[in-house]
Amino acid sequence: MTAPHAPAARASSREIVILVIACFAIVLVQSVVFAAQGLSLFAMAQDLGFSPATTGTAFTCVVLGASAGAPLPILLIPRLGGRGTMVAGLTTLATAALTLSNAEGSLALFLGTFLSGMGFSLAGTTTGVHLIAGWSGARSDRMISTYMMAAMAANAIGPPLAQGLIAQVGWRGYDLSVALLGGGLALTALFLLREPPVASGEKAGGRATAAIGPIVRSAPFVVLALATVVTQTCLVTVSSVAPAHLADQNLSADVTARLLGIEGLAATAIAGLGGFLTRFFPARHLLTASLVSTGLAMPILAMAPPGAGLFAFAVLLGAGVGGATLAVTLLVVELFGQQGVSSLGVVWTLAGFAALGPWIAGVSAQATGSYVPALIGLGVVQLPIALLSLRLRKRRVALHPA
Repeated sequence: MTAPHAPAARASSREIVILVIACFAIVLVQSVVFAAQGLSLFAMAQDLGFSPATTGTAFTCVVLGASAGAPLPILLIPRLGGRGTMVAGLTTLATAALTLSNAEGSLALFLGTFLSGMGFSLAGTTTGVHLIAGWSGARSDRMISTYMMAAMAANAIGPPLAQGLIAQVGWRGYDLSVALLGGGLALTALFLLREPPVASGEKAGGRATAAIGPIVRSAPFVVLALATVVTQTCLVTVSSVAPAHLADQNLSADVTARLLGIEGLAATAIAGLGGFLTRFFPARHLLTASLVSTGLAMPILAMAPPGAGLFAFAVLLGAGVGGATLAVTLLVVELFGQQGVSSLGVVWTLAGFAALGPWIAGVSAQATGSYVPALIGLGVVQLPIALLSLRLRKRRVALHPA
């Protein structure tokens, strides 16, 4: 990888500071915007009398904000740097939470949720990986693995913390707390973050922006984007239809909740182990295994075997989605270098197509009377992408003519 550092056994104190702030940022935005947003909106809807349609539209605004914000780091990092983009994202999240804490009607609700999604994209993976990869050099795989593990852990810790806080201070107090946390972390990032040395002494921003075109037209990028879209589609679809599908099999909501918790823990575990494993196996092999794992999980859920069968589904899905997310991030750095990190924004913009998964599953269930065909179909789709991932070359893709 292109890096400013020679390989070293230990990370510098500056690398640790960058990693810690990036991890705090991803935990905050991941847990607030996606993992716990539903709890806050549910409490708000009960208090203000919002209809299910209004609450559903608010969820749509979160996704729209995240999709609209996903390309922004590509444009802002060359101009504001990683620090400026991170601060902008955290400030946007704080503004969103402050707007929601004072909401009385649907206009503030929709504006706040849209801004929260945008803040997630600005302060999330693209910006965090840009800073970490730029500082860590030969240690990037280990550092990014830690970062992605923090992101996955947010899905496990966010909901119970949010529910406890809402029970104590109400949804307005919760949103105000998020605003204060976001603002405080933005100030911390402003004073402690520094730009990676790979960007010093050169017009790296212009080169990075110019490199996006060749990257997104390259075959490896298409494979990485497809892998992200199909695995995220499985995750979003399972979160949407699993309660109804398992209820059709006479399984309670408590069982569904436990399975989703196991899935989150498996994703966290594989994100933590993935960086270590890629010291011995190429990241492309982790991606292939993750796609196969997701492909196996979906038919198991479709058949809903009791006991150990459903436990296997949850572990396989968590490992598959968590492993694919980590592997795609590592491969972007490996194949395209530091200047290609901004292409992660394009990957996550395309991942917005995952929102079609629940709709397709619903249409299928309406036509056939069951979610089984859609779940099996999503599993089958993983396998050709897994075969394509085996063809990813280890050497970096050339972005500029010699």
